[in-house]
Amino acid sequence: MPPSSSRSWYHTIDLPGGATTPGWIDTRPVARLVPWPPALQGGRCLDVGAFDGFWSFEMERRGAAEVIAIDVDDPEQLDFALDYRATGPRHIKEIRAERGPGFAEAKAALGSSVVRRNRSVYELDPVEDGRFDVVLCGAILLHLRDPLLALERIRDVCDGTLILVELVDAKLELLTPRYPSAAVRPYADQWWVTNSPGMERLLWTGGWAVVQRGRRFLFPYGPAGPSRNDQSWLTGIAARKPGRRGILGRIWLARPRPL
Repeated sequence: MPPSSSRSWYHTIDLPGGATTPGWIDTRPVARLVPWPPALQGGRCLDVGAFDGFWSFEMERRGAAEVIAIDVDDPEQLDFALDYRATGPRHIKEIRAERGPGFAEAKAALGSSVVRRNRSVYELDPVEDGRFDVVLCGAILLHLRDPLLALERIRDVCDGTLILVELVDAKLELLTPRYPSAAVRPYADQWWVTNSPGMERLLWTGGWAVVQRGRRFLFPYGPAGPSRNDQSWLTGIAARKPGRRGILGRIWLARPRPL
């Protein structure tokens, strides 16, 4: 059965029977770049900011014994800046891009056992949520008013490894490759995008030690994504793929550090 075409999909997800959700972004090739920790096999895993659930279902497919996915159902509760506090949630509802419906549809089609909770990362609590062997946070921190608080809350429930798949700013990567830096409000739905040293400083300040840093790569768009020409040519230079455009990203593995 083909996926619903009456709503907007964020993730591109392969479904049984050869169908694929028409996502805005395609994280399928990115999953092949992740250095998945051994604890994933048979482990208890958390997907922070799951949206349509690509990373949740990917961890389940790769052998996780239990996967919990969290995201915020009500657009009014998302971290919109003051100028977009009214128009942002309204736009999400108009294009039918709410969190939850796509996840439920994909879960049913896949026959998945992932448990989804309507919960903000700021609300994570070891008493209520338990503890996890692996936590995956995919391109979420740039959308949060307080990424440091989010990292602290994730640390509270993580006994093992944080997999951070995050965007980085191409201009800052090239101009300030060693100095922790961030671009403030690069887009309406973002708060800031850092360079690599900036992200690693955030991680350290939030109580994490980086154990592995992947190379820079370009997030490909999905079937519903915009033309690749909407991105700066600098992204291709920063990813060492001159002439190609896309969303610049990087993957980090981190573990809770002693305080």
